Amino acid sequence: MISDGGLSQEPMPQPEQWKLPVIQDLSIRRIPFSAPETQYIKSPLARYDEAVEFTVSTDQPFPERAITPVLYVGEEPVTEAFATQQDTVYRFLAFDFERLQEGAPISIGWPGQAARREKTSFRYSLDESSSKSE
Repeated sequence: MISDGGLSQEPMPQPEQWKLPVIQDLSIRRIPFSAPETQYIKSPLARYDEAVEFTVSTDQPFPERAITPVLYVGEEPVTEAFATQQDTVYRFLAFDFERLQEGAPISIGWPGQAARREKTSFRYSLDESSSKSE
């Protein structure tokens, strides 16, 4: 009987599908929110009437995958992501925004991949139209 238990397992190279583009610009603002109307099931987002919107511009489109990247404000994930009509502009919406800490660093990553988050030069601030740190 042949066993492969003694074979060393080298980490597989990171495929391009996991590579994240660089965030070039980011704006943050509080917006009114209305959940999309559905015919049979009420959206869990229907309980919210406002959100914090993060508009993210990247140097290239996100890789096409079954999952979308997550924007992190400190350790708080912002998971509601939407493509726009522009290939490199995305919207992320935070609904429990009172949990977001003023001045927290913003990073981006894939769900469940905390070690692979990409840091940005941006920090969370609702007081400015752009939150780029100097």
